[in-house]
Amino acid sequence: MSYNHENLIVGCGNILYKDDGLGPEVINYMKEHNIEFPGDTHLIDGATSAPHYIFTLPEDKWKNIIIIDIAELQSKPGHIEVLEVDEVKESDRYMDVHGMSVTYPLHDLADNINIKLIVCQPEDVPLEMEMGLSETLENKIPEIVELTKKTLDEMIQK
Repeated sequence: MSYNHENLIVGCGNILYKDDGLGPEVINYMKEHNIEFPGDTHLIDGATSAPHYIFTLPEDKWKNIIIIDIAELQSKPGHIEVLEVDEVKESDRYMDVHGMSVTYPLHDLADNINIKLIVCQPEDVPLEMEMGLSETLENKIPEIVELTKKTLDEMIQK
């Protein structure tokens, strides 16, 4: 599959661990509901491989990337924030299951590409496999979709 598009919207996370699957679930919702985005925009279910695969193989055409995932925001479940890559640089609140910063390859890309992270405080990420989002995060999907559309519009206008 080619990721050679100007705008990428990437849902990251593991659907086997409840709320950790938020990113892929948002991407699936967008596809199922035929949500339209401006310009040359491609939706990607990045699952758990996005930071270690997609973002380490950049394309010249990339202009804007939006990443949708959960993050430890020290807030109530369902709280949503839009972050810049440099806002997460010195923080450990956006880590993958191996304790490695998911933003690692993004810092190299941020000099040439506009990157935003739309993150949500999870309610339940169990230690054992359990599929399906918590009701709290399931109910946040339409809000995340609208925020993604607004954020991409702002990035394109920039």
